[in-house]
Amino acid sequence: MVRLETASLKQKATLWPAGTDSTSSGQKKVTAAVELDVRWEDKEEDALDSRGEVIRIDATAIVKQDIEVGSLMWLGRKRDWSASVGNLREVVSFSKIPTIKGGRFRRVAGLRRFSDTLPPIQT
Repeated sequence: MVRLETASLKQKATLWPAGTDSTSSGQKKVTAAVELDVRWEDKEEDALDSRGEVIRIDATAIVKQDIEVGSLMWLGRKRDWSASVGNLREVVSFSKIPTIKGGRFRRVAGLRRFSDTLPPIQT
């Protein structure tokens, strides 16, 4: 049986999970990139952040796993990323909604334009 929560994840995205360290100037670091299957939709809408405040997002990504707010994403394969590509998005909201039976979840990351430059990688 096809799982509706993940059946439409036909695109590839690169995720840099949020790190725990910061640079001397206070910029948050990220950890090594991983490639994900996603359903990415560019659309502007309002959403709630982790504090319950209304924020504006530029895109949403349906994913298979939990993603920490503060992580960075880019629509495309990991091997295709270069600093010249840019167009990074920051995960500013994340929701995990159980199915009616409660056995599976629909996970949606709310994304907002970050920058064209990747912050330092935490080692």
